[in-house]
Amino acid sequence: MKIASIAYRLPSKKLTNDALIEYISKHNPEQSAFQKTPYLKLVQKLLTKTGAQTRYWRDIEAGERGEDLILGAMDEAIERSNISHSDIDLLIYCGVGKGFLEPANAYFYARSRGMKTANCFDITDACMSWTRAVQMADLMLKAGSFKAIAIINGEFHVGLHDNWEIRDFRSLEYTFPMYTIGEAATATILLPSDDEWQFDYNSRPEFADLCTIPLNGYENFVTPTKRVGKNGIDRFVSYGQDLFREGEKCLGELIDMSIDIPASKVWYFPHAPSKTVYEEFLPKHGIPVEKIYLEVYPRCGNVVSASIPLGIRLAEEEGKLKRGDPICLVPVSAGLVASVVQLTY
Repeated sequence: MKIASIAYRLPSKKLTNDALIEYISKHNPEQSAFQKTPYLKLVQKLLTKTGAQTRYWRDIEAGERGEDLILGAMDEAIERSNISHSDIDLLIYCGVGKGFLEPANAYFYARSRGMKTANCFDITDACMSWTRAVQMADLMLKAGSFKAIAIINGEFHVGLHDNWEIRDFRSLEYTFPMYTIGEAATATILLPSDDEWQFDYNSRPEFADLCTIPLNGYENFVTPTKRVGKNGIDRFVSYGQDLFREGEKCLGELIDMSIDIPASKVWYFPHAPSKTVYEEFLPKHGIPVEKIYLEVYPRCGNVVSASIPLGIRLAEEEGKLKRGDPICLVPVSAGLVASVVQLTY
């Protein structure tokens, strides 16, 4: 399988850390400056510590919509692959951001572009969603089930799963990761080739409640824990420090087991919930820091399942990534699960 093309769209509203702090402050008009100032100073300090600089959000007041960005990314990716929409015989929508639980969101995007006979389904595994979708595509292309597969996502969460209420410092333990979120849409076109991909995973279900967005009635399906629902139903909760600690162990074990010569790769692409955590962690496992692509988080924030395809495309645009380069994807996701994916770009 080969990546024929990747395209992306970022929303129009660019926010610096200072603009984000002002946004949080404005969403808490009932709080006095005495209450807000120390909280916001700590948020600013944590943003700087993680390497955050800017992020992009939809201009909701101006009517900017996720659908337009998703379709724009898909149109560009198809055009750059020198194929047409009708050539896509499988469309996979992946990720956390979505408009429907039923049917699969992919059907709506296929309908929007007249893809009348395209097979469609969704894949959801938090920030691992794109990686899971790519492996599914690899298996289906090898089996000859499909000839051209498109994977799209739209990670749009502002105004949907966010919580800007200032409470106390203790709440930052599970609320701060929301402040790192950016928005993005990506599209990836995958075609058959003789190039082999190697997928390896390391999963720790015991940590399933470290990062959650619970649905109404979730307690009917799973036994509630004290970590779930801290910010309310449909709201993002992430115990970032715990997630990073356990995620590092999980990914570190996998890197040591699956990569023979870490320095042989041209680039490593992590999921991007932080910049500094990867600068400090990956070199401990033989990965040179200069080979880790770390531009996504500082520029765009944590864009969930869009992080890796966005990083690949940005690196290509910058002339840092070239066809034929051996690369490695090293995402860690809520669940908890880590992955090492080795391929030739």
